[in-house]
Amino acid sequence: MTGARRAASAPRARRHRPDLVLVLPSRTEFLGLVREVAQRMAELSGFDPASASQVALAVDEAATNVLEHAYEGATDREFELHFDNRPEELCVDLVDTGAMLDPRRVPRTPSVDLQRYVSERRTGGLGVHLMGRIMDSVTYRRTARRNVCCLVKRKQAAAPGA
Repeated sequence: MTGARRAASAPRARRHRPDLVLVLPSRTEFLGLVREVAQRMAELSGFDPASASQVALAVDEAATNVLEHAYEGATDREFELHFDNRPEELCVDLVDTGAMLDPRRVPRTPSVDLQRYVSERRTGGLGVHLMGRIMDSVTYRRTARRNVCCLVKRKQAAAPGA
């Protein structure tokens, strides 16, 4: 009878699986690992080292926001990083179960010298603004009581005739 039930039910569409999923404790000592993995995944996705560093900085800022704002410094929680290397873009989702962010309430930040910020390996203080400058798309949604910050960086198209 169970076989009949399985056959009778319509097959579910399979969800696309990310290339890499990390589940990390909500502790700041893991932010270095976040940066290293984000840098490496961006490089494996075809980004040059400078662009990969920028992607890593954006992912670090998003993770820092989860720790400081969604979890308010609580160290007994977890968050997830999902890396998806698609043909046209690299997508990174940060998933947490903390307080929801309203990006409209984030104050506007004056212009920042992005190259200098990255080269000095600075972090913090400019999270949402910096992520928006580095990434092609930054979106927020709440799904099944979880916050998802989706960061997307498009890959450069090959030059015509190349």
